Amino acid sequence: MLAKRISPCLDIKDGQTVKGINFLELKNVGDPVELGRRYSDEGADELVFLDISATLEGRKTFSELVKRIAENLNIPFTVGGGISSLEDAAPLLWAGADKVSINSAAVRNPQLISDLAEKYGSQFVVVAIDARRVDGRWTVTTHGGTRFSDRELFAWAREAQERGAGEILFTSMDHDGTKNGYFRAERIAWRRCAVSARALNLRTQGHGRLCPPCARAWSRSP
Repeated sequence: MLAKRISPCLDIKDGQTVKGINFLELKNVGDPVELGRRYSDEGADELVFLDISATLEGRKTFSELVKRIAENLNIPFTVGGGISSLEDAAPLLWAGADKVSINSAAVRNPQLISDLAEKYGSQFVVVAIDARRVDGRWTVTTHGGTRFSDRELFAWAREAQERGAGEILFTSMDHDGTKNGYFRAERIAWRRCAVSARALNLRTQGHGRLCPPCARAWSRSP
């Protein structure tokens, strides 16, 4: 059986951690560094910090906050939001991030995945995918879930891995913040889509109940 990783994901807007339901009704829940420290103290293996409005607002990721995170935490962490080039990623690595997460820019320019992996190594590259079921098809979205692309979830995840992504960070917009977890059929679909289990990080939807069944789903046939 694959070892479980606990990787809390903190969505950041205007420098504060926010939580919502289905990407809407966002509420401020505190300072990301303080929350990150608490997760670390409680046994998290790594953390993910996503500036969820950076691409939508046309600005870059929060380098100063990345420095604060690096100074206060002793576990690996990933940062993302507004990264669209090699030049955007470099300052985040220098500031202390262990990985960068790209989403909208990767959909627009898949070559960015390959370029980042070639320059920094696949272990540095996370491709985040936000998707929603539309007429029975998982459709990839961009710009904080506000725009639909023409890409299908599992095909895009496979392509991202083939291009060099070391990890896929998947968020279901249909389940986000609902505290209902994922349906078994969706976990099985991930297992069958040929994305390496070691590279897949499914965001838990509220409280972490997904983790044990997800780990079991990878270790046995449906």
